[in-house]
Amino acid sequence: MKKILITIFVSIMLILSFTPSTQAQELFRFEHQLSERRYVDGIEHIKRVGTMTYGEEVTSQHYNYLGVNVKTTDYNIIASDNYRPYEWGMSNLVAHIETAKQRFPHLDFVGGVNGDFYDINNTGRASNTHIVNFEVKHRGPTNGRNAVGFTDDGDMVYGTPSFLGQHLNILNEYKELKMRLKIDRINQLPQNDLEIAIFHQNYASEIPADFHKVIINASDLKSDASGNINYSKGVLDSKTTDAHTMEEKTFVLVGKAFQDDNLITSSDTILVQELLGNGFENVRNAIGTGQLLVKDGAVQHAAFKSLPSNNMAHFRHPRTAIGQKADGTVFFIVVDGRDALSGKYGVKYSELGELMKMHGAVTAFNLDGGGSSTMLLRNSETGEYEGLNTFSDGHMRSISNGLLFARGDLEPVFVEIPYPDTRTPFEAPTGLFIDSEGVFHFTGNSEHMEYVLKINGREQYLTKETISLLLAPGQHEIQVRVKGNAEYSTSPFSESYTYNVHKNDVKIILDLIRNIAQGN
Repeated sequence: MKKILITIFVSIMLILSFTPSTQAQELFRFEHQLSERRYVDGIEHIKRVGTMTYGEEVTSQHYNYLGVNVKTTDYNIIASDNYRPYEWGMSNLVAHIETAKQRFPHLDFVGGVNGDFYDINNTGRASNTHIVNFEVKHRGPTNGRNAVGFTDDGDMVYGTPSFLGQHLNILNEYKELKMRLKIDRINQLPQNDLEIAIFHQNYASEIPADFHKVIINASDLKSDASGNINYSKGVLDSKTTDAHTMEEKTFVLVGKAFQDDNLITSSDTILVQELLGNGFENVRNAIGTGQLLVKDGAVQHAAFKSLPSNNMAHFRHPRTAIGQKADGTVFFIVVDGRDALSGKYGVKYSELGELMKMHGAVTAFNLDGGGSSTMLLRNSETGEYEGLNTFSDGHMRSISNGLLFARGDLEPVFVEIPYPDTRTPFEAPTGLFIDSEGVFHFTGNSEHMEYVLKINGREQYLTKETISLLLAPGQHEIQVRVKGNAEYSTSPFSESYTYNVHKNDVKIILDLIRNIAQGN
């Protein structure tokens, strides 16, 4: 009898634990008239049309979902933009993807969404933090705005980044971190032998003689809303102890540390940027976000209610949101709006939060919405990027930044190495050849399979010793080297392998790829 009672009790508790509360069911409900699910290159796409009930409000809604587990697959989240040197800017998400392909040719970009709010009427500067491949292009404002970032392990970091000051990062020709030094003063001379300073182009006075100066030709400079330059990147122009007057598109490093001629060389890249804290120290990509929608699985209704009555939270608009599930899946939702005649009413924060929770979000944030809301997914047949949502402007809007799903291995960069560099180099790869099916082979290092492939001077990252090459007709010079790590330095490039491609060879390879794709 005791065992029977225990069994009944356990059964009741299990039923209670897996049954949503009546209050929650009555408060929010989505009944779909159309629900389509498909997988494109491993990314889940859900399209739904239906009726949303929240409290006493009932509306027709259209939304799209994109998601993939970044912890268990080879997918990564990449922050995107299409900024030009020395300025910000706005471009549509297709242009972002094309720029991302140029920056990271070894990655396969499949889809993505728009990102942070931005200065839409002027510069196009993102409102909050913007990090691409560890480069903090915009640290964000000092008033504590949210950001979401991603580490190489697939962890999603969120919260308010702290600012740890401007730091000088000296990267060698292999993108390894040779040295990181804190900038003690900006547009002011060092006060002792240990301090270093940076002078920007807006410094009007002459920098006096006798101080050790490193003059950097800037390849990019980015300023905040107050005109402060918080991101400076460039290469060595010259070194001097003479008096110096600032010039456009340069910055100058000053300090006794720079009497060491080997600290900064002509092959180094100089990057001065904010060092972020509060969990954002190891974030590779990040953007700013809007309102926190879901925290620890709970929709933040109290926070929404505390917002002023005229806040956008309480009105229906197209929306974009990002969330993460307990298993590591990162997903985006874009809700259509501003088209009531077509049943696309848009949602309030409370409804968006419930929708994110319905799809399993443990954490979720609102992103820029309205006419900025954009969700793209690549067509597997044509290779074109297609809009999944309805653009409320009638066309795809130009935006500041975005988040993209990219497949492939992330190239190790900013790896800390000893200074002076006493590492032994890896041996160069050997045995380069291309087989009859257009697959490139070589013999590298079986214990450290990280390589740089160079074809006609253009480099890309590899993590295996074979790769299918689809090259344009003509002659191609191919080399490969082993990428360094903390213990061994980068190898020399291998001997060059010359590969001649004829028009008929391209057709054969394309036919082979089609046959493989069709399962023949």
